[in-house]
Amino acid sequence: MRAAYMDRIGHIGMIETDLPVIEQPDEVLVRIRAVGVCRSEVHALDGTHPFRRPPVISGHEASGEVVAVGDSVEGFRTGDRVILDHLWVCEECCWCQSGDQNLCISKRVLGTPEWPGAFGEYVVIPEQALFHLPECLSYVEGALVEPLMIAVHVARRGGVTADTSVAVLGTGSIGGLVVGVSRAWGGNPIVGADVLQHPLEAARRLGATHTILLPDEGLVGKVLDLTVGDGVGVAFITADDPSLVAKGVAMVKCRGRVVLVAVMPDGPVCLNAYDVIRKEVEIVGSVMGNHDDMRVAIDLAASGAVEVGVTAVPVLAIEDVEYGMALAGTKDEGAIKVVFTFDGA
Repeated sequence: MRAAYMDRIGHIGMIETDLPVIEQPDEVLVRIRAVGVCRSEVHALDGTHPFRRPPVISGHEASGEVVAVGDSVEGFRTGDRVILDHLWVCEECCWCQSGDQNLCISKRVLGTPEWPGAFGEYVVIPEQALFHLPECLSYVEGALVEPLMIAVHVARRGGVTADTSVAVLGTGSIGGLVVGVSRAWGGNPIVGADVLQHPLEAARRLGATHTILLPDEGLVGKVLDLTVGDGVGVAFITADDPSLVAKGVAMVKCRGRVVLVAVMPDGPVCLNAYDVIRKEVEIVGSVMGNHDDMRVAIDLAASGAVEVGVTAVPVLAIEDVEYGMALAGTKDEGAIKVVFTFDGA
């Protein structure tokens, strides 16, 4: 099969390799049709990600079709269109039992050395990590459901409900989808901020009521003005900039939340503790997502409540992986979410 292989830090290219094979009765062989590039894969390529490390076949935001099933698989059959979850979990620990599969103590993550990913043409995946792709969604849109799942989890961690005021600091693919989920759930106002104009324009389409181009020394003041001095209910840090955390703390209201989402490889976060204490601010982490988040994400995408395709820029053949990974890192040429396809899906 064809695969985009990251053989060392700084280098990725196409290879031919053996197909993975079903080894357990609950496993499914999926032919990948479309796969998105996550920022974590960019960090893997540049050597700054904490656990995504080459050599590896990366890729975990994917859709495809079932080509073979193990003997105990009941929910899927050959030819089914599917969305892949990114986690292979034990189903037995306390976190799995509570539905928090993202916190499983022994999880494997798709696109790591322990579980080769969807930059390869075929992937073996357990039935528990597969979801049906609705007929109304294309394979490219299907690949965007996994990042939408992340956005659903992020919005839940932020406690977004009707009339929650929201600031999203970084409106790339995940941040833009957080905007979309916040709008779908009634958040208002929704402020998006980014260093590039084209993700802000996409955020407007996804539901941002206001956008701010960064850097802007008046960022916090502008957000406070939009909320009549109160501050937003939740600020999401969805960009790789540690300095945004302190700005998030400054712009949330008393007992507001600051949700940390993006991997921040550039150093520690610096905060004045009293700024947190005096407003009783909650600083919350968000990692990955669980199966219920996935089901919600599928419904949001299929219903059109969140227009996931807005973020799919550009769509490239997998053979263009070097060019696409460069765009995913720089966001040049209007790139937001780079999506690779196999055979023009």
